[in-house]
Amino acid sequence: MKTIFLALIWFVSFFCFSQDYENGSVDFGLGAAISVGLQEEVGFDIRLQYQPSIKKRTYIAEYNRFFIKEFENTEVYNEFGVTYNIRLMHWEALSITGGVGYIVNDYKVLSRAEDTSSFFFSTGSFNHAAALKFRGLYHINPIQVFVELNLKSFGKRYDTLIFGLTYSLGV
Repeated sequence: MKTIFLALIWFVSFFCFSQDYENGSVDFGLGAAISVGLQEEVGFDIRLQYQPSIKKRTYIAEYNRFFIKEFENTEVYNEFGVTYNIRLMHWEALSITGGVGYIVNDYKVLSRAEDTSSFFFSTGSFNHAAALKFRGLYHINPIQVFVELNLKSFGKRYDTLIFGLTYSLGV
C-alpha cells in the first residue's frame, strides 16, 4: 500500500515539474474550505496550479489549514495535496474538471471512528491518503472562480468543499 502511494507521488510530481512552462499558465489561488462531514470545521486553501499549453489538464499543489471549534477549544491541523486534473466538460467560460491526487495531513485520525475508512496509512504523525477532486471553474480572464469537492480516502468525515479565486500569472 505504501509503495502505491509513493509511486503516485512520484508520477504526479514528475509530470507536474517536467512540463514546459513557456507555453503554459501558472495560477495562484486562495479559498475557503468547509468540511462536509464535520460542521464545526472550517479552513483556508492556498494553491498553485499549472496548466500546460494544452488546457485540458491541470496540476495543483495546495495547502489547507483547518480549524475545528469544539466548545472552548480550537484544534488546528494542516494538509498538503498534489492532484492531476483533466477537463471533463467545457462550455464557453465554464469548465468542469475531475482528478486524482495524494493527500497528507497531521491530524490524529481515529481509525475506529464510524466515519473513517481504512484506505490510508500513517507514518509517524502524518497520514497519507488518495483523493478524488471534482471542480467547477468560471473563467473571467485573468481570474477563475472555482468550487470543488474533494473526496478523500480517509473517510467521509475528511471530505471538503472548497471555493475561491485563482489568478493567472501568465496566459
